[in-house]
Amino acid sequence: MSLAIAPAAAWAWTPLAVEDDPLVRMPGTQPDQGLILEASASCMDCHADFDPNIESGFTWRGSMMAQAGRDPFFWAAMTVAAQDSIWAFGRPNAADLCERCHMIGGWLGGRSDPPNGSMMAGRDFDGVQCDGCHRMFDPFFSATAAGLREGDDWSGYWGESGMSSTPSQAAAALAQTRDATEAQAITLFNGAPAYDAQNQPALPGYTENASGQYHVAADIRKRGPYADAVSPHSTGYSRYHKSKFFCSTCHDVSNSALANRAFTATTPGDGATVLPSEEQSAFAYHGVERTFSEFMLSDYGQPGGAPGIGPYEPSSFVTSRPGNVIATCQDCHMPQRTGPGCDEFDARIRPTESVEHPLGGQGIHDLTGGNAFIPWILASTVPTSPNYDPENASLLRQGPNALTLDLDAGLGLDPHALLAASNRAVMQLKRAAAIEQLAYDPATGALSFRIQNHTGHKLITGYPEGRRMFVGVRLYQGANLLHEVNPYDGAAGTLKGLAGSPGSPALGAAESHDDALVYEAHSSSNLTGQDHTFHFVLATGMHKDNRIPPRGFRVAEAAARQAEPHWAGAAAPSHFTAAEYAGGHDDVSITLPQGGDRVVVALYYQTTSREYMEFLRDQINGNGGTLASPTLSGEPQAYVAQTDPFFAKLRLWGDTIWNLWLHNKQVPGAAPVLMTQALLAMPTCQGQPNGTPCEDGNLCTTGDTCVNGACVGGGMPDCNDQNPCTDDACDPQLGCVVEHNTQPCEDGDLCHGPEVCAFGVCVTGPQIYCYDGDPCTDDTCDPAIGCALTNICGEGGAGGAGGAPGTGGMSAGGAGGTSDGGAGGSTSTAGGSAPAAPDEGGCGCSTPGTGGAAGAAGGGALALLALLGLRSRRTRRPA
Repeated sequence: MSLAIAPAAAWAWTPLAVEDDPLVRMPGTQPDQGLILEASASCMDCHADFDPNIESGFTWRGSMMAQAGRDPFFWAAMTVAAQDSIWAFGRPNAADLCERCHMIGGWLGGRSDPPNGSMMAGRDFDGVQCDGCHRMFDPFFSATAAGLREGDDWSGYWGESGMSSTPSQAAAALAQTRDATEAQAITLFNGAPAYDAQNQPALPGYTENASGQYHVAADIRKRGPYADAVSPHSTGYSRYHKSKFFCSTCHDVSNSALANRAFTATTPGDGATVLPSEEQSAFAYHGVERTFSEFMLSDYGQPGGAPGIGPYEPSSFVTSRPGNVIATCQDCHMPQRTGPGCDEFDARIRPTESVEHPLGGQGIHDLTGGNAFIPWILASTVPTSPNYDPENASLLRQGPNALTLDLDAGLGLDPHALLAASNRAVMQLKRAAAIEQLAYDPATGALSFRIQNHTGHKLITGYPEGRRMFVGVRLYQGANLLHEVNPYDGAAGTLKGLAGSPGSPALGAAESHDDALVYEAHSSSNLTGQDHTFHFVLATGMHKDNRIPPRGFRVAEAAARQAEPHWAGAAAPSHFTAAEYAGGHDDVSITLPQGGDRVVVALYYQTTSREYMEFLRDQINGNGGTLASPTLSGEPQAYVAQTDPFFAKLRLWGDTIWNLWLHNKQVPGAAPVLMTQALLAMPTCQGQPNGTPCEDGNLCTTGDTCVNGACVGGGMPDCNDQNPCTDDACDPQLGCVVEHNTQPCEDGDLCHGPEVCAFGVCVTGPQIYCYDGDPCTDDTCDPAIGCALTNICGEGGAGGAGGAPGTGGMSAGGAGGTSDGGAGGSTSTAGGSAPAAPDEGGCGCSTPGTGGAAGAAGGGALALLALLGLRSRRTRRPA
C-alpha cells in the first residue's frame, strides 16, 4: 500500500506518495516507469559455479553491492532517516534516498513506497542486482560518443582495436542510438523532457549523475564493456560500463531533501518548476560522501589517468590501460584477470582470445572497499558457515514481521562468498597505505613519519557512519611502555579519551589522545544545533574532514565539489601542504617522552564505532536527546519510532543493532583492523653483556639478544595460520603476512565435487547427484562416504558407496551386495545440475537371482545419465 492511499489516521503526519514528492526527486529513471529487473539468480546459471577466482557470480554475491539490501547497518540507519525526515519535513520520504541505492530493483518497481521497506520482497533484497547495473545507460551518451567526456583515444584508453568482425565503433554507434531512444522516457519533475533535441541534458548545469541517479534502459539487453561478447541473451556494447563515470552513479551521495526543501509543496507536472536537484549535479549540494569527487580531483581522475604507487605500481598491478596506468574506479575495484566471463557457449578467454579488446581482461566483480565486518556477520547467520554464530542468527533472523529484513529472500546468503569478500576487504585495507620515513630522537622526543595514501580517493572514504582510521603510537624503553598515543580499549570497543563519548574510558597516566591522528569525516547540522552529528538526513555542513588526500589532489577545485578538508567546523584547505596534496600523503610530527629506545607506529581502520552504534540505538529507542519537540515540521513529538505504526516492523532495530555490535565488537571491522605499521629500534647493546635481551627492529626474529655490542635476531616466528588457502610469510615491519592462493583444497564433504581455494576460503565444489538407474535402490549421498545405495526391495544386498568424482566428473560406485538382488555399481555426476532422475517408484527385482541383470542394466543407464549431466551442467537445476 503506497503512502498516497494509506489511512492517514494511522500516522500523525500527512503522507505523500514518493513519486509525487519533490524532496526526493532526482534525475534519471523513476519508479513510475514500470521497469522490472531480471532476477540475479538467472545470471548465476552461466556466470557462477565454475571458478570462484574468476567468475562474476561468486565475487558479486559476497560483495556489499549484493548485500546492500541485507546490511543491518542500512536498516537501522534508514529507520533513523525516516524519523528524522518526519521531524524536519513532516513526512518520512527522505528514507527513500536510502532505498534507491540499497534496493535498486524494489525502488524501480515502486516498492519503496511507503519508505519503510515493508513492500520490498524476494529479489529486492539482492541489493544492487546484476540487471540493475547491466541495463544502465550513459546519461551523457552524446558527449561520450564525441570523445568530449573521457577523450577519443579509442585504441588506448578505451581498448578498442577495431580489427575484429565485431568492431567497437559500429557497436558504440548503435549504443548511442539506443541510448537516445531510452532518454526520451526521462522527464523532469515538472513534466518537461529531460533531454533536448540534440540529445543533451535539457538543464546545462547537470553534468554528472550521482547519488543514485541511475538511468536504466527499458530494453532488456545486457550492456557490458566488450563488443565481442558471446551470449545466449541479447547484449550491447557499452563504453559507459568501463567509464569512471559509471561509478559516480552511487559514490557521490547528496541529500536532495535538503536541497529541495524550499519546494516542499510543489506538485509534479506543473510545467514550470525546476528543482535544485535537477538543475545541478549532486556534488554541488548537501554532501553526505564524496568518494567519486575525490577520485576526480586526483591524478587518477585526470584524462588518461596516472601510474599507481605501492602495490598498485605498473610493474606489479595490471590494468586494461597502456602502461598499466590507473584511470577508472574499476581498475582497482574490478581488477583484471585472465579467464572467461562464463562457462558456456565457448566464451572467450580474456584478454588472450579477444582481437577486439586485446588489453581487456576479465574484470573480477570484486567491488570491495574496507568493510570486512558486515560480510563476516551475514555469513555467521548461516548454520553451515564455518563461522556460524547462533547469537547473530537469532538477532538477524527475527523475521520480516519484526525487522522487515529477510535474509533468505532472493538469492539468500552464500557463506563462502561472504567470508571470501571479508578477506578481500582486509587485503584492500592492507594495500591502501604505508608508513614511511619513521624517525625518533630519544634526546628530544621528536617523532616524525609519513602516511602514504595508495588509493585513488581520500583515505579513508568518508560516509559518516562512524568509520574511522587512526594512528596508534607506542613508545618503549626496554620492555616498559613509556607512552601510548590513541590507545584503544577492546572491552569498551572504542578509543580512550574521546571527547563527548560517555562510553569512552578515561586516559591513563602514560596515555594521550590526538584527534589529528584520527582520520574521519564528521558532519554538522544547524537544524539540530550539533557541531558533530550522525543525522545524515539533517546534516547541513562538515565539522571535520582530515582524511588523507589522494595523489595530485587539486584542493583549489575541491570547494565546488564540497570535498575540501575541514577542521573545527570550517573549511581548511591549508590543512595539508602543497607537497602533501601533490604526493597524496600526510607528514606527521609529534612530541613523545624522551629516552625511548623503540617506537611502533600503527595504522588502524574501523568499519564503524561504538559511538555510532549508541546513536542508532538511542535514536530508534526514543532517547537520543538531539531532536527537539515539537518538531521543525510542526509534529508534537520528535521521537516516534516506538509509537508510530509506520515503524511497526522497524522499531526493534534499536536494540538489535546494539546487541549485534556488542556481541561482535571483537570481530575485525568492529575491532580495529591493522592496515600497516612501522617499527624503529634504537641501538641498546653498547656496553651490555652478551645475552642481554634487546630488540633488533625486525618482527621476523624472536628472542633477540646482545652479541658483542650488537642486537642479533633469534629464531623465526611461526607464521603458519593453518589455512591451506593462504601462503604464509613474514615481513620485517609487519610480522606475519598472508597471500591468498588458488590451490585445490578439501572441505571433507564427499557430496560435492572438487574444492578450490578462493580469497582465503576453501570453496565448496559443485553438488554430486547419485543415480544408479536401478529402481530397487534408494540413491542418496552421505557427506562422509559419498554416494550410498539402499535396497528398497526387502531382499538382496544394498549397493556400495560411490567414490568422489574423478576425471570428467564421474566415479564408479562400489560393487553390489553379494545377496540375491544386489544392486549394480553407482555413478555420480558433479557440475551443478542434476541429470534427469530415473523413476524408482516401483521395484521390479523381487525375483531372487536377478541382481546381476539389474546391475548390468543400471550400468548402461548410468553412462547415459553421466553424459547428460556433463553435456549441460548449467542449463538444468535440480528440482
